Amino acid sequence: MQPRPLRKESQTSTRFRRAPIGSATALGIGLFAALLSVLPASAATSSALPKIHPGHVLYDVGIHSGVTRAQAVRAAVAASSFTHYKATVTVGTKKYTYVIAGQNPAIKVTNPASTIKVLLVPLVMMFINGDTWNPARKDSCDSGASALTRTQNSPIFKSQSWTWGGTKIGTGQITDAFQRAEFWKYAKPGGINPGFGINLSVTTHRAVTVLVPPADEATNTIGCGNGLEGAANINWLDPFIRRTVIPSLKVSPATVPIFLLHNFVEYVGTASNCCVLGYHNAFNTAAGVQTYALGDYDNGAFFGFSASDISALTHEVGEWQNDPYTTNPTPAWGNVGQVRGCQANLEVGDPLSGTTFSDTLNGFTYQPQELAFFSWFYHQRPSLGVNGWYSDQGKFKIPAANCPPGGA
Repeated sequence: MQPRPLRKESQTSTRFRRAPIGSATALGIGLFAALLSVLPASAATSSALPKIHPGHVLYDVGIHSGVTRAQAVRAAVAASSFTHYKATVTVGTKKYTYVIAGQNPAIKVTNPASTIKVLLVPLVMMFINGDTWNPARKDSCDSGASALTRTQNSPIFKSQSWTWGGTKIGTGQITDAFQRAEFWKYAKPGGINPGFGINLSVTTHRAVTVLVPPADEATNTIGCGNGLEGAANINWLDPFIRRTVIPSLKVSPATVPIFLLHNFVEYVGTASNCCVLGYHNAFNTAAGVQTYALGDYDNGAFFGFSASDISALTHEVGEWQNDPYTTNPTPAWGNVGQVRGCQANLEVGDPLSGTTFSDTLNGFTYQPQELAFFSWFYHQRPSLGVNGWYSDQGKFKIPAANCPPGGA
């Protein structure tokens, strides 16, 4: 959905300090004992916290990148950044300039394949009462493996062969296959760039522990793990990630941090405005524009089957590749997927939020989300996509409708 401005970051977050805890990096633990000493006893129980409810499952809500379209265009040619390109598409009489990760599939090049560095960062979320959500720890929500291990072994980071609608897409990671499929006219055998694609070269960072301020905590019960679905206020968490966590990682704009949560989500402002299962964002630094993404690996059944395991991460990684700076404009579309009303950006996950399909890899059946093709947003007939489709599993067979209906 359209990002909304952040409220001012709470002063609590500026007091957090970095210190070692076991094998994890701890952010905020220096404040832990002091806060415990001043909290009333009722604050140290989960029952005293605000309750979240599944409500309308959302992505990319309540954040604002602060990156202008002009800055995104400049970043596309910056030597210090990851491989991406700038191009323009015309719809009717209007031109839309966009920036997408990878090489331009519509321009023949000797090597159209790209490799982009990703740093996978498990976030251990901790409340002041000790409640903890750790993606690197196996629990009763999945006795076979941790959320981190499942994610590492998932099609987001592991290659496999893909066939969609009877057409062989090729071998690669799932968002690589998605982009090959959405630009199939150019990436297919016999196209001008049959080797087109993006490989995410992933390194896993040690776990980072984040202590959530009491004013920004919320929970509700689930039937496994620590018994709780946790949540933090995105208006606190996202600025904290940008200002504290990402600088601690010592990454440059050439690397994309992807933050992994486990049965832990965000709410926007108040616990009643829930729940955000993932988002991607960008911000200006002295080294250039830094992009990143965050997603929940959810296996607590709080949001139902359609939000299982890697569905949120598929949504966000796919969107990051197609709209890394959150600034790519499109004709207005809406009233589909998670979107109530109209929006006008190239967010390939939003129109199909909650629409997943099954993919078995390494002995586990994952639920990646279906994603909308470039041609769906820009009203291209015929579609550039595989099988003439407008989404990777064929749910969309025609371009986006005008929003509002009857609009230009």
